Amino acid sequence: MKLTSILASAAAVGLSAIGMAGAQQTQPACSSIYTRKELLSLTSSEWSLIRSIVAAMQRDGWFPWFAYLHNQWFGSIHGNSQFFPFHRRFVYEWERVGKMYNAGFFQPYWDEMRDYRVPASSQVLTSNWVGGNGQGANRCVTNGNQAGWTMTYPNSHCFSRNFGNNGNPSSWYSPETINSFIQRDTTMTQFRPDIEYTLHGVVHINIGGDMLQGYSPNDWIFMLHHANLDRLWWQWQQNGRLWTMDGPNAGGGTVSLTTNIAYFNEPVRNVMQLGYGSMCYQYASNPLSRRALDSSMDERLAVALPKDVLAEWFPDTAKSEIANITDSVVNSINAVAASVSQAVSQITDFVEAQPFKVIPYPARLTDGWIKMHKYNPAEVRKTEQRSRDLIDVLNKAKYRSPY
Repeated sequence: MKLTSILASAAAVGLSAIGMAGAQQTQPACSSIYTRKELLSLTSSEWSLIRSIVAAMQRDGWFPWFAYLHNQWFGSIHGNSQFFPFHRRFVYEWERVGKMYNAGFFQPYWDEMRDYRVPASSQVLTSNWVGGNGQGANRCVTNGNQAGWTMTYPNSHCFSRNFGNNGNPSSWYSPETINSFIQRDTTMTQFRPDIEYTLHGVVHINIGGDMLQGYSPNDWIFMLHHANLDRLWWQWQQNGRLWTMDGPNAGGGTVSLTTNIAYFNEPVRNVMQLGYGSMCYQYASNPLSRRALDSSMDERLAVALPKDVLAEWFPDTAKSEIANITDSVVNSINAVAASVSQAVSQITDFVEAQPFKVIPYPARLTDGWIKMHKYNPAEVRKTEQRSRDLIDVLNKAKYRSPY
């Protein structure tokens, strides 16, 4: 059996988000869908358009407006289940304003996990894209699409960044860690802190400057970052959790599909399913019609990890045809011995040819960040430790990450 056949079969049984609408969906289906792309995949013409519109939005005062809005509602949209619905609606609102300048505008995302080992070396953080660390005493950014900008909220100041760890940010969260969250978590009560206390926080902290404040939308990286987090939420939703919404609300009570999104005063239900209502977009890596598969990662995990460990940390991968290719044919081993040997050898040789590199522990949230958000410190440290436990498992197994 060829790897291409395995992957095609796995994709075919992926859950269709559109097919799960049922009685939950009250919004009309979109007549057309646009695609949010990863920043580095943009064509030169796409980047030129987006860059010019972002500059126009700064000129016309939209940056301070979104920074103000996020800052004013800060306490209501972090540390509770408003986190994902609010930021989906917030990034969409930003995108809607951009489309007023040109209908071809869309908000790209930054797949930060692929840069997790050495974030400062990312192409995204270069002069051709969003620029790098700030300079001088005030940490003013001098390159990239926001070079030399003066921000007006909450006061007049140069647009700033102050990378963590003295300009060389510590490692972020690996794709494997985030993939494990997406596979293991079955409730928003689990998934929200697993993302908010990890990838969400370490990117904000390690970019620093304006990104470290309640008015973080001053930095366009905010929109790139939260579009990526929205993409991860959508991937999690496509895993059979399209309408899953639970967990605490700001000020008490719980968040449900009928709860109003902070500030926007429309029900959470309205933003749950991409392709309906106002959410007329999809992600390049996660089309509306199927759940995305990371075949390269799944192959390596299936080879490296014992089945019980795989089932604990990556239950979807454990159930996939990639993981079970040997088991699926072992009962007819005499008839298909050659096929089994070839398929298993093909996967194993492919994986083991890659060098083993230790997956580093990610940066922790700072005490100041935890206090600013009024998080429960014990819950944050428990979430961080679970991530480190997974890294220990992967390194012990000499798992060969493709990233």
